[in-house]
Amino acid sequence: MSKKGVTPSKKKKFKTPNTYVILFAVIAVIAILSWFIPGGAYDLDDAGRAISGTYHTVTSNPQGIWDVLLSPIIGMVGSKTTAAAISISLFIMLFGSFLEMMEETGAVKTGLKKITIKNQNNMHILIAILVIVMSFFGTVEGAYEEGIVYFMMFVPVILALGLDTVVAVMIVVLGTQIGCLASTVNPFSVGIASGIAGISSGDGIGLRVLMLVVMTALIIFIICRYADKIKAHPEKSVQFFRRDKDLEEFPVSKENVELTGKQKAALGMFIATFAIMIVSLVPWTAINPSWTFFKDFVGWIAATPIISSVLGGDITPFGDWYFPELTMMLLVMTIVTGFIMKYNINKIIDIIIKGASGLVATAFVVPLARGIQVVMDSGQITPTILHFGEATLSALPPVAFVIVSLLFYFAIACLIPSSTGLAAATMAVMAALARFAGVPVSIMITIYCVALGMAKMISPTSIVVMTCTSAAHMSYGDWVKHVLPTVGIVFAVSCVFLILGLSFS
Repeated sequence: MSKKGVTPSKKKKFKTPNTYVILFAVIAVIAILSWFIPGGAYDLDDAGRAISGTYHTVTSNPQGIWDVLLSPIIGMVGSKTTAAAISISLFIMLFGSFLEMMEETGAVKTGLKKITIKNQNNMHILIAILVIVMSFFGTVEGAYEEGIVYFMMFVPVILALGLDTVVAVMIVVLGTQIGCLASTVNPFSVGIASGIAGISSGDGIGLRVLMLVVMTALIIFIICRYADKIKAHPEKSVQFFRRDKDLEEFPVSKENVELTGKQKAALGMFIATFAIMIVSLVPWTAINPSWTFFKDFVGWIAATPIISSVLGGDITPFGDWYFPELTMMLLVMTIVTGFIMKYNINKIIDIIIKGASGLVATAFVVPLARGIQVVMDSGQITPTILHFGEATLSALPPVAFVIVSLLFYFAIACLIPSSTGLAAATMAVMAALARFAGVPVSIMITIYCVALGMAKMISPTSIVVMTCTSAAHMSYGDWVKHVLPTVGIVFAVSCVFLILGLSFS
């Protein structure tokens, strides 16, 4: 009890440290552990991967302050034992340039508004289209923080249909995160995680595409069922008490939204970019050895003197693309889109620099993550940690290993909802454990994506959940009660897909 006349002090709320602090703290902890954990080593195969059952102890190499401070730098430029992070970081920054160009054109937002207004009289079709669009944004570019923008765009029409703000929140949160859950070419999750794990982003893309289609259809069905219930019985909505206030706060815009010819072309470039990205990452010859059409085409170019002189005789065929090729493609598409919009070259360059600078913070996470690997490898403790995992988690049958890994990742993702941060902190070790357990690394990448998507649907650390529910004046507790059964269904269906992925791998 406070004394009279004395203002009680406010308790400071705990604030989660940012990704950099977490990762640098991990590096420091790993360095300290290198003084206590015995050094170890595995025999390696021809690909440089540890061979299960060959662990043996070696002299440890405790890491000091110098090693800790230098590790992110080595992580960026690479070393004999650590792949350089610069190609991934550059890709992330140029991806930011591409998104900034699309933001400048206004094509994507205008297209979304047009779709919403055009289908405002058909509830089910509108919900289906918006969920598909949100899912697409989630699977190709990890739509997350910007979810509040989409919510504000959709909610007036949703309310005008006789529905509630919860439907709009579901469309944005569940739509974007089901796309993130089944990430196909999302550079901020599957791209970074695959890079850390040492595999192509295209590995496992077939399973993730199938998951994307099925999960998106599932979410559309769930949202439509809820919408039908609210349409028939508005009083059953937890937000019914403020129905009139919501209609007043989110009035329907009467403006006529039309795409200009240049915006239509820019929107076409947006879709074409991601189509090329998907096709370029699919391992065609790995799926079917006779599917050599892209390699044959590139071979034809190389064998044709004039064309090879103009285009180059060392072109990488679709199916073998990696971060350098993807980065080049993004830069070209950004510049071409700028010319389509008739921007002058100075404006195009300004947009490229602005977009890249906006994602520098994300790009710097990658070398910091590599720094963890640098310290672990230099301290000779990576094999010892893997040996512990080999004797425990990876000793489980593959199906049990997959489910336990999914639960582990979900718990960690609730604490670290950053896709880059989560991959950085865990993927190097989890990918190695998957190999020891006889589970394809691509399945582990999918597990990571699934867990992250589910966590961002319900966790209080999820920016899209907290911003959208706040804008809808919906309590977090009400959202959890509403969405928990959906998350449970998504978890069960995801387990089925992961087990099927094991069966066909």
